[in-house]
Amino acid sequence: MLDTLAEDYIRTARAKGLSWPKVTYGHALRNAAIPLITIFGLDFGRLLGGAVIVETVFAWPGMGRYMINAIAQRDIFVVQGTLLVFATAVVVVNLIVDIIYGILDPRISYS
Repeated sequence: MLDTLAEDYIRTARAKGLSWPKVTYGHALRNAAIPLITIFGLDFGRLLGGAVIVETVFAWPGMGRYMINAIAQRDIFVVQGTLLVFATAVVVVNLIVDIIYGILDPRISYS
């Protein structure tokens, strides 16, 4: 956010007479949010993997523990199903991240 606030277009917006909250939230926050959205999209897969480990270690019921038990029992269909759910969740989150890119920065176009 500090790097974005030091950009020329922020100084120009202030020189045009826009209020500080309008410049901060309308101009700077939109551009500063793009790296945050990227990190969230990348970390979502790691969070799912961490959930599998936490559910196994603490014996919490959940999809991760269910998948680990299916691996131990060699139940291939359950393993495939849980991996399909996890992979679908990651793909949907990445799609949402791409849509948010287009909303936050109109220069990004997918046509």
